[in-house]
Amino acid sequence: MATTITTAEIFARARTIATEMGGDANASPVIDSLAGLRALLNHCVLEIYRRKSANPKFLRDITTRTTVTIGSGSATLPATVMREFLSTANITDEDNALVTYYEYASDYYSTVNFDQLGYALVVGDLIKYTAPAPDLDTYSGSLFITSPCLPTITTSVTFNTQEVADDVILLLAKAIRGEISFENIDMKAAA
Repeated sequence: MATTITTAEIFARARTIATEMGGDANASPVIDSLAGLRALLNHCVLEIYRRKSANPKFLRDITTRTTVTIGSGSATLPATVMREFLSTANITDEDNALVTYYEYASDYYSTVNFDQLGYALVVGDLIKYTAPAPDLDTYSGSLFITSPCLPTITTSVTFNTQEVADDVILLLAKAIRGEISFENIDMKAAA
Protein backbone atom coordinates (compact mmCIF):
# COMPACT_ATOMS: atom_id res chain seq x y z
CA MET A 1 0.00 0.00 0.00
CA ALA A 2 1.34 3.43 -0.96
CA THR A 3 2.74 5.61 1.83
CA THR A 4 2.91 9.40 1.60
CA ILE A 5 5.28 11.20 3.95
CA THR A 6 6.31 14.86 4.04
CA THR A 7 9.94 15.75 3.42
CA ALA A 8 9.96 17.56 6.79
CA GLU A 9 8.98 14.30 8.50
CA ILE A 10 11.60 12.39 6.50
CA PHE A 11 14.31 14.86 7.60
CA ALA A 12 13.12 14.79 11.24
CA ARG A 13 13.06 10.99 11.38
CA ALA A 14 16.47 10.73 9.70
CA ARG A 15 17.94 13.27 12.15
CA THR A 16 16.50 11.33 15.11
CA ILE A 17 17.82 8.00 13.81
CA ALA A 18 21.24 9.51 13.08
CA THR A 19 21.44 10.81 16.67
CA GLU A 20 20.20 7.52 18.15
CA MET A 21 22.93 5.66 16.26
CA GLY A 22 25.46 7.47 18.42
CA GLY A 23 27.02 10.89 18.20
CA ASP A 24 25.33 14.15 17.40
CA ALA A 25 23.55 14.43 14.05
CA ASN A 26 23.67 18.20 14.47
CA ALA A 27 27.43 18.05 13.87
CA SER A 28 26.81 17.05 10.25
CA PRO A 29 27.76 19.74 7.72
CA VAL A 30 24.43 19.31 5.91
CA ILE A 31 22.00 19.09 8.82
CA ASP A 32 21.09 22.79 8.82
CA SER A 33 20.99 23.12 5.05
CA LEU A 34 17.59 22.30 3.61
CA ALA A 35 19.14 22.25 0.13
CA GLY A 36 21.85 19.88 1.35
CA LEU A 37 19.31 17.55 2.97
CA ARG A 38 17.16 17.68 -0.14
CA ALA A 39 20.14 16.74 -2.33
CA LEU A 40 21.01 13.88 0.03
CA LEU A 41 17.38 12.71 -0.04
CA ASN A 42 17.47 12.58 -3.85
CA HIS A 43 20.64 10.47 -3.74
CA CYS A 44 19.23 8.18 -1.03
CA VAL A 45 16.04 7.55 -2.98
CA LEU A 46 18.01 6.73 -6.12
CA GLU A 47 20.39 4.46 -4.20
CA ILE A 48 17.59 2.53 -2.48
CA TYR A 49 15.71 2.10 -5.76
CA ARG A 50 18.86 0.84 -7.49
CA ARG A 51 19.53 -1.61 -4.64
CA LYS A 52 15.97 -2.91 -4.73
CA SER A 53 16.02 -3.23 -8.52
CA ALA A 54 19.05 -5.54 -8.27
CA ASN A 55 16.97 -8.16 -6.49
CA PRO A 56 13.88 -9.49 -8.32
CA LYS A 57 12.00 -10.13 -5.08
CA PHE A 58 12.07 -6.39 -4.29
CA LEU A 59 11.04 -5.14 -7.75
CA ARG A 60 7.39 -5.03 -6.70
CA ASP A 61 8.32 -2.42 -4.09
CA ILE A 62 9.45 0.07 -6.74
CA THR A 63 7.39 -0.87 -9.80
CA THR A 64 4.65 1.49 -10.94
CA ARG A 65 2.36 1.71 -13.95
CA THR A 66 2.93 4.99 -15.78
CA THR A 67 0.65 6.33 -18.50
CA VAL A 68 2.35 8.24 -21.32
CA THR A 69 0.17 10.15 -23.79
CA ILE A 70 1.58 9.75 -27.30
CA GLY A 71 0.83 12.28 -30.03
CA SER A 72 1.90 11.64 -33.63
CA GLY A 73 4.18 8.83 -32.56
CA SER A 74 6.13 10.46 -29.71
CA ALA A 75 5.88 11.95 -26.22
CA THR A 76 8.10 13.12 -23.39
CA LEU A 77 9.14 10.21 -21.20
CA PRO A 78 8.43 11.04 -17.54
CA ALA A 79 11.62 11.66 -15.57
CA THR A 80 10.42 9.24 -12.89
CA VAL A 81 10.73 6.21 -15.21
CA MET A 82 14.05 4.49 -14.55
CA ARG A 83 15.35 4.21 -18.10
CA GLU A 84 17.81 1.44 -17.34
CA PHE A 85 14.84 -0.90 -16.84
CA LEU A 86 12.85 -0.12 -19.97
CA SER A 87 14.26 -3.20 -21.71
CA THR A 88 12.53 -5.38 -19.10
CA ALA A 89 9.40 -3.23 -18.70
CA ASN A 90 5.92 -4.35 -19.58
CA ILE A 91 4.80 -1.81 -22.19
CA THR A 92 1.36 -1.96 -23.80
CA ASP A 93 -0.79 0.39 -25.86
CA GLU A 94 -4.49 1.21 -25.52
CA ASP A 95 -5.42 -1.99 -27.38
CA ASN A 96 -3.37 -3.97 -24.85
CA ALA A 97 -0.90 -4.85 -27.61
CA LEU A 98 2.53 -5.68 -26.29
CA VAL A 99 5.20 -3.14 -27.24
CA THR A 100 8.78 -4.13 -27.99
CA TYR A 101 11.38 -1.73 -26.58
CA TYR A 102 14.56 -1.11 -28.57
CA GLU A 103 17.63 0.48 -27.01
CA TYR A 104 19.16 1.30 -30.39
CA ALA A 105 17.70 3.26 -33.26
CA SER A 106 19.05 0.81 -35.84
CA ASP A 107 16.39 -1.72 -34.83
CA TYR A 108 13.61 0.83 -34.45
CA TYR A 109 14.18 2.40 -37.87
CA SER A 110 14.61 -0.92 -39.71
CA THR A 111 11.17 -0.45 -41.35
CA VAL A 112 10.30 -4.04 -40.48
CA ASN A 113 6.92 -3.95 -38.79
CA PHE A 114 4.75 -6.87 -37.79
CA ASP A 115 0.97 -6.83 -37.49
CA GLN A 116 0.91 -7.61 -33.78
CA LEU A 117 3.91 -5.70 -32.38
CA GLY A 118 4.45 -2.06 -31.64
CA TYR A 119 7.94 -0.66 -31.21
CA ALA A 120 9.27 1.95 -28.77
CA LEU A 121 12.59 3.75 -28.54
CA VAL A 122 13.85 6.54 -26.27
CA VAL A 123 15.70 9.37 -27.99
CA GLY A 124 16.79 12.10 -25.59
CA ASP A 125 13.72 12.87 -23.47
CA LEU A 126 11.27 11.50 -26.04
CA ILE A 127 9.75 8.07 -26.25
CA LYS A 128 8.96 7.30 -29.88
CA TYR A 129 6.33 4.71 -30.69
CA THR A 130 5.47 2.92 -33.89
CA ALA A 131 2.15 1.11 -33.62
CA PRO A 132 1.61 -2.31 -35.16
CA ALA A 133 1.10 -2.29 -38.93
CA PRO A 134 -0.61 -0.65 -40.74
CA ASP A 135 -0.61 2.41 -38.38
CA LEU A 136 3.17 2.97 -38.25
CA ASP A 137 4.02 6.54 -37.08
CA THR A 138 0.44 7.81 -36.91
CA TYR A 139 -0.29 6.56 -33.38
CA SER A 140 -1.88 8.96 -30.94
CA GLY A 141 -3.07 7.54 -27.65
CA SER A 142 -1.67 6.10 -24.44
CA LEU A 143 1.21 3.79 -23.70
CA PHE A 144 1.24 2.02 -20.34
CA ILE A 145 4.71 1.39 -18.94
CA THR A 146 5.01 -0.92 -15.93
CA SER A 147 8.56 -0.66 -14.64
CA PRO A 148 10.63 0.62 -11.73
CA CYS A 149 9.83 4.32 -11.27
CA LEU A 150 11.25 6.88 -8.88
CA PRO A 151 8.84 8.87 -6.73
CA THR A 152 8.35 12.57 -7.33
CA ILE A 153 9.87 14.56 -4.47
CA THR A 154 8.07 17.81 -3.63
CA THR A 155 7.00 18.79 -0.11
CA SER A 156 5.99 15.15 0.28
CA VAL A 157 6.96 11.83 -1.24
CA THR A 158 4.72 8.87 -2.05
CA PHE A 159 6.49 5.52 -1.81
CA ASN A 160 4.95 2.24 -3.01
CA THR A 161 5.41 0.67 0.44
CA GLN A 162 6.26 1.72 4.00
CA GLU A 163 9.34 -0.52 3.77
CA VAL A 164 10.77 1.60 0.94
CA ALA A 165 10.11 4.80 2.92
CA ASP A 166 11.84 3.33 5.99
CA ASP A 167 14.83 2.17 3.90
CA VAL A 168 15.24 5.66 2.41
CA ILE A 169 15.03 7.31 5.83
CA LEU A 170 17.60 4.91 7.32
CA LEU A 171 20.00 5.49 4.43
CA LEU A 172 19.51 9.26 4.80
CA ALA A 173 20.35 8.96 8.52
CA LYS A 174 23.55 7.11 7.64
CA ALA A 175 24.37 9.74 5.00
CA ILE A 176 23.88 12.53 7.55
CA ARG A 177 26.37 10.72 9.81
CA GLY A 178 28.86 10.53 6.93
CA GLU A 179 28.74 6.72 6.78
CA ILE A 180 27.59 6.54 3.17
CA SER A 181 29.53 7.50 0.07
CA PHE A 182 27.49 7.86 -3.08
CA GLU A 183 28.90 7.41 -6.56
CA ASN A 184 29.96 11.06 -6.87
CA ILE A 185 29.62 12.30 -3.30
CA ASP A 186 31.80 11.48 -0.30
CA MET A 187 30.13 12.81 2.84
CA LYS A 188 33.32 12.49 4.90
CA ALA A 189 35.19 14.74 2.46
CA ALA A 190 32.39 17.32 2.68
CA ALA A 191 32.99 17.76 6.42
